[in-house]
Amino acid sequence: MLKVSSYICLFFILTITTCQASDFTGMWWDTSKPGTGVFLDYIEDSNGICGSWYLYDERGTPQWVTFIGTVTNNTLNTSLYRFTGPSFGGAWDNSIVRGEAVGTISIDFSNPQTLTMDYEIERQRGILKLTRFSTQTCPGSIWWDISKQGQGIVHFHFLDSSGKEQLGLVWYVYDMEGNNIWYTATASPGNSSYDVWQFVGPSLGDKWDLALLQSEKVGIITGNFDNSIQNGEKHSVRLDFDIKSTKGVLSLEPFLCPIATP
Repeated sequence: MLKVSSYICLFFILTITTCQASDFTGMWWDTSKPGTGVFLDYIEDSNGICGSWYLYDERGTPQWVTFIGTVTNNTLNTSLYRFTGPSFGGAWDNSIVRGEAVGTISIDFSNPQTLTMDYEIERQRGILKLTRFSTQTCPGSIWWDISKQGQGIVHFHFLDSSGKEQLGLVWYVYDMEGNNIWYTATASPGNSSYDVWQFVGPSLGDKWDLALLQSEKVGIITGNFDNSIQNGEKHSVRLDFDIKSTKGVLSLEPFLCPIATP
């Protein structure tokens, strides 16, 4: 089992810029498998990569795994980790957060427009063809509450079906049993109130069936992330949430992904 003090970098991905992307940082997805995605933070000076992949387990419930490594010869080869932690809405105890290796991942960065991702997780193998989901104007950043380690919130911009820019969040956290789970949230630009959605979908080993992808609105998140990065200066964000009648507050700070070593 992994200790949070040793592997905290596996939880969180962050690019702190003035919302400009000149590398691979941002949200990516395979358009043939909507409802899943991969968030990358590319550290250009070191060829380091941190990432989180959100997908579904064998029951079709949402789960997330993380990874960190160094790109060599345009390829990242590294392990995938899955975490458990404190139950949602309960008292947060950092010592409860645990992680274990559950597979491997290989991402080919030769084509900056389409990334090829080979994976093996829990004896399931497959390939994803990833293209950008987040926009170049604000590809994404991740935030954490330092008092509640083992969770994080990705903030990014994306284009809706009509081509209009929207705000998106993905919250990596744990359910009432302490199993990892993710929620998504969306809002219009200039709006600090996000509708929160929980998805279920096809299990990893099954043929992708769009009919199995279902969503349910489960709450509200409030927080102004776009005002948190101005002229390169970092600012904290207060996040209030009300999800499935559980209310709480997170005091968020930007988290900088450590430089990976070969």
